[in-house]
Amino acid sequence: MNYYGCTFILYELSTPFLNIHWFFDKLNMTGSKAQLYNGLTLLFTFFSCRLVWGTIQSAFVYRDMWRAVFTAPTAEALSNPEIMGFANGETIPLWLAVIYTASNVTLNTLNWHWFFKMIAAVKKRFEPAKATEKVEADGAATADATGSEKPTASLRMRRSTIEEMIVPDSEELREGTIQ
Repeated sequence: MNYYGCTFILYELSTPFLNIHWFFDKLNMTGSKAQLYNGLTLLFTFFSCRLVWGTIQSAFVYRDMWRAVFTAPTAEALSNPEIMGFANGETIPLWLAVIYTASNVTLNTLNWHWFFKMIAAVKKRFEPAKATEKVEADGAATADATGSEKPTASLRMRRSTIEEMIVPDSEELREGTIQ
């Protein structure tokens, strides 16, 4: 399985782009062209490395695990201590293969889930805002494009994320108003 350690570390090729994306947000460069290009590069490397490469390599892991559980090493393979030094001529336990395979399936499922979440986030971030409603400063009523008024009770505020509540924005840092 040492071979697969080096193979699966290639998943991390997308991580620097994720970190750069985060820095763009913290530097108030959200929605900039630089963030757009970085986001597209992030999506491309995430898709290429984690989904395409990772799924193919996972299939190879499943195949090798099947062989390791149901096929004992050959005498020729056992004679090479560098490769089979710990095998002792036995197959690997089924519970070990199940845990390893279940972990791999779980992580691959999360990668697919995160990819679709990233696509949705990019779509949402770069879609033009709808200009059909205007909120008045006093909050008494709103007027849509036709001029008819609607009560503000029907408007919903965007929920704050945990990160927005915990991580201060740069204005709070500059003013020193962090509580």
